[in-house]
Order: sequence, then C-alpha cells, then structure tokens
Amino acid sequence: MSNVEWQRVAIIGVSASAGVFLGACLWLVVGFLAPVLGLFFGGWLLACLKEPLVTQVMGRTRASRSIAVAGTVVTILIVVIVADVLLAPTLSRELTTSMTTLPIQLDTAKQQALAEQMMVNGWLTEHGVPIQVDLASGASLDTLVQQVVGASPGPLALVGGAVGAVGSLGMMLLLSVFFLLGGPQLAEQVIHTFGSRAAADVRFVLTAVHDAFEGFVRAQLLQAALYAAGVWACLEVARVGTAPLVSVIAGAMLIVPVVGAVFAIALPLLATLLWNPGALLPVAIALVLLEQVVLNVVGPRLMGRQLGLPPLLVLFGILAGGQIGGFWGAIFGIPVLATLQMCLEHFRSRWAT
Repeated sequence: MSNVEWQRVAIIGVSASAGVFLGACLWLVVGFLAPVLGLFFGGWLLACLKEPLVTQVMGRTRASRSIAVAGTVVTILIVVIVADVLLAPTLSRELTTSMTTLPIQLDTAKQQALAEQMMVNGWLTEHGVPIQVDLASGASLDTLVQQVVGASPGPLALVGGAVGAVGSLGMMLLLSVFFLLGGPQLAEQVIHTFGSRAAADVRFVLTAVHDAFEGFVRAQLLQAALYAAGVWACLEVARVGTAPLVSVIAGAMLIVPVVGAVFAIALPLLATLLWNPGALLPVAIALVLLEQVVLNVVGPRLMGRQLGLPPLLVLFGILAGGQIGGFWGAIFGIPVLATLQMCLEHFRSRWAT
C-alpha cells in the first residue's frame, strides 16, 4: 500500500474512534438528562393526542391556533376535574378499604387454603393414595401474611407517589401546550435547516413520526380502557369490593409489554382470591378470554388501522425494540417500526430509479 492509502486508512480509523467516543459521550449525556427528556417526550405525546382536537376546533370555528389550543386545554381540564370529582372519592375509599382490610383478607385466604388442603389430603387418604399435599402450612402462610403486610406501602408513601405522579403529569400537560403552540414553527425551522431540496423529504419524515406515535398511543389507550371496563364488569359480578381500583390498575398494566399481560390477570385474580375465593375459577376463565380478545382481536385491528402494520410485524417491533432498548424499546418499538415502514415506502420509488 502507498503512503496515501495508509494515510486514508489512518484517517478512517481516527474518525471511527472519534465517532465511537462522541457516541458514548452523547449516550452518557442522554442518560443524565433522561428524566428531563422523558418529561419533554411525554409532553410531545400528549400534544400529538390533542392535535386532532385542535385541528377540528380550528376547522369548525375558524379560530386562531392559540384560541383553539386554549379552548381544547380548558375543555380537557374541565373533563378531568369532573372525572376526578366523580371517581376520586370511590377510588380513595376503595384504596383505604383495601389497605385496612388487607390483613383480614389475607388471614381469610390462609384459612381457606388450609381448609382446601385438609379436604384434598382427606380425599387422598380415603382412596389409598400415599401422597399428602403440603403446599401451605400454617407457619409459612403466617410468614407470607406478615411479609405482604410489611411490604405494603404506607399512606405517606402512597401520597408521596401520587403527588409525584400528578406533578409529572402536570408538567407534561404544560409542555404539551407549548408543543401545540410552537410545534409547527419548530418543525418548519428544522425543515428549512436541511435546505430546500430536502425540505419535502424532511417534512414527510416528521409527519410520519408524528402520525405513528399518535396512532400507537391512541390504540394502546383504547385497549387499556376496553380491558379495564371488562375487568370492572367481571369483578362486580363476582362481588369483589375493590373492583374500580383493581380494574384501573389492570388496564394500566396491560399497556406494559411482555409482562404486563400476566400482571393484568394476576392482580384481579388476587383481589378475587381475597374477597370471594369461590369465584376464582370463573373469573380466571373470563379474564383470560377477555385479554385474548383485547390483545389478539381488537388490538391488531386497532394497530392495523392506526399504523398499517400486520400482527407479525407488531410482535417483531416489541421483541426487537426490547432487545435493543430494553423496557422503553419494547414499548415504543412498534411506532418506530411503523415510521421506518412509511419512510421505506416513501423513498422506495426513488431508490429503484
């Protein structure tokens, strides 16, 4: 190799090393600013969800964008306040009842488990089966009850967590207003930064990202709402005292990828076991069927309608996103894949020529 070629190899190696170093530094900065970036990302997602409402208000009333944004935000706040006035007392009462009666319910479950164990052992002895079931001894169940009660968060911890969540949600709502007001101008500045030749392509990519994430979040919220309503109905029929609270949490759990489906069933079953153990089997069958319908029938149709992805690609987006980006990658792998698909379809004709 000549000196010129060696110099090129050296320059490429130094440039690659510098790129890796800068990428690592950027990753550290992103990790350090992750809470702040998360708030901005949440605010942008909320702005994406409210954008269709703002557009409809502007189209029907011919009001300016600032007035449409203000009217939309005020309307949403009124709805949230009314829902809080109607639902907060019920949820608070259910939470207080659950925390107060938890030791009693666990003791009842322990007695029920011991009674069932004695019944099974008696049946085995009568039929000459040389096996005795010892799945739940009294000492182990007492230890389990103490561990569960001790691990339960106290009222101050619950209040602190609720205040922190409300504060973060309030900040994201405020940021969503700024995104709604200044988002179009910021997008135009980004588009003009790439020059007039690439302006159309950059505008398409930004639109594809916006539409993919908006459709994904809307589909996820619809699935969670449908599942929460179905769980509420099942638990009300089974006469479970904490049905409203458990159904809301189960619906939120369903949004979590991979493990969320398991917890979305386990939590209502645990509540049923504590309040009405005799209805455990019918409730379990109903919840499994409900979850399968929501995830495998309603969910793919919603995703297909919102994102245009077949179910196999939806599953691939979850698994590939989880492998690359962990928990958050599993959540947002689907909209990223939908964005890539739209961009590939857009640029495919140009690459073919």
